[in-house]
Amino acid sequence: MLLWTARHHDRKVIRICVVSLMSGGSLAPDIRREGVEVLELGQRKGRLSPGAIFKLIKLARSFEPRFIQGHLFHSNLLARLIAPLVPDASALTTRHNETDSITRVLLYALTSPLNAGTIVYSDAVMRHARRDNLAGRPLRLVPYGIDLPEQVDDRSRIRAQLGVGSGAFVWITVGRLTRQKGYRILVDVFQRLIGSRGEDAILVIVGDGEEGDVLRRQVSESGLNGSVIFTGPRNDVPSLLSAADGYVLSSLWEGGPLVILEAMAAGLPVVATRVGDTPSMVEEGESGTLVDPGDAGQLADAMNRVQDMGTGTRDWGLRGRRKVEEHYDFRRVQREMEAYYQELLVAPLA
Repeated sequence: MLLWTARHHDRKVIRICVVSLMSGGSLAPDIRREGVEVLELGQRKGRLSPGAIFKLIKLARSFEPRFIQGHLFHSNLLARLIAPLVPDASALTTRHNETDSITRVLLYALTSPLNAGTIVYSDAVMRHARRDNLAGRPLRLVPYGIDLPEQVDDRSRIRAQLGVGSGAFVWITVGRLTRQKGYRILVDVFQRLIGSRGEDAILVIVGDGEEGDVLRRQVSESGLNGSVIFTGPRNDVPSLLSAADGYVLSSLWEGGPLVILEAMAAGLPVVATRVGDTPSMVEEGESGTLVDPGDAGQLADAMNRVQDMGTGTRDWGLRGRRKVEEHYDFRRVQREMEAYYQELLVAPLA
């Protein structure tokens, strides 16, 4: 999303500087190519040194922002704490997920007076944001969108790169390798799928995270080394999606998973858990099918159903692509966020 903001913001009105608490990752060069500065503090996950905080304050003062906008919990909290130390700056919170621990809810509530406003991208997250908005700061729902890619046809090249045959049914999933994504359940389901169908099927998992070693061990112990491929983080996700036949989201909780929209834009049928805003994104029996989170049986049945559809998956994919084109263009998202910034500038805090 930061890359799309860098690409589509109104450069006549807004200046942007991106600060990563850790490294900028694979997206940093792409953001810089859009003419937006990316600064990297190089901190370890969950750790922030006093020196890094002072450096961040110094950077913010030199940039002279009107808003210091966080994304996800730690950045949101930090923005609220340092904004009062930067002349004329206000903190802006961005909420993506619908589930927070009690500790996080409490910290959001206690720091709400330091916050100028909050952007959420789904109704599910809005309900949670209202709960800890003790100071009554303005909340804005900006429905999700993506930077619509041209449809890529890299199927043969990517399959050859991955060592996947032309006749294999390829499932793909993209995300951080964390408990939230439900990948342990997905690997169990895929083992069941392979065992019951006896067909040539492949599961491609794109991303990295703290559960990576656990998942690789699970795959090995399940005898799936030849059927489950871990690509690690990639910056060519549209090409990877073009090589797949179906997208599966096994998350236990989400806000509005953008990757669902990217999969639909690539023309893939979607099997997803009923979390966050997936029910509004995926139309049951039209562009995909939904299952309850954590229910391995339902997930296995849904994946079996899609594999049995044959060419019918193409119709689901076409309808999904059409829905994304009509309702989820990120350029509309960016204009709505910029309008919200302008409203906050003329609305003094109580």
